[in-house]
Amino acid sequence: MDFEKALKVFISDAKRIAILGIGNDLRTDDGLGPFIVNSLNVKDPNIMIENVGSVPEGFARPLAEFGAERMILIDAADMQKAPGYIELVTKDRVGGINISTHSMPLSFLMMYLEQETGGKTIILGVQPKSIQFGEGLTPEIQEVAEEILVALERLLTQHIRGMKDV
Repeated sequence: MDFEKALKVFISDAKRIAILGIGNDLRTDDGLGPFIVNSLNVKDPNIMIENVGSVPEGFARPLAEFGAERMILIDAADMQKAPGYIELVTKDRVGGINISTHSMPLSFLMMYLEQETGGKTIILGVQPKSIQFGEGLTPEIQEVAEEILVALERLLTQHIRGMKDV
């Protein structure tokens, strides 16, 4: 999981981290973000985990009040790749990625969240197989979601442990 190494670098010097699941769980694989954040089992006052659904911009104030220094946005992203493809996307690269299920383009969302919080954002995007109406992830995306879940729990647990040693 090379995304795990990149995320480790992204959060390395942050005390307060927010994990945001973006998407609509009534549109099969678009429910990836909510599925992951609803399944994450990390309890720490410096980690905020939120299912922001299809209106993530509504969470700017809670993120600012929390003092989020790093925000990881997890979302199904149509990158014209094979289903299950994972990519970490920074604000300056998000323009070429089309995510049609949200009211605000993700590049604007990232700029807005960074402006409101003073923190940094990154998208953990996963190519969906289907975003048709229906509940539950497709089997391929379910498998990828579970891999991401394990990686995030490991990464956050190590990060929390490391912060306590400082």
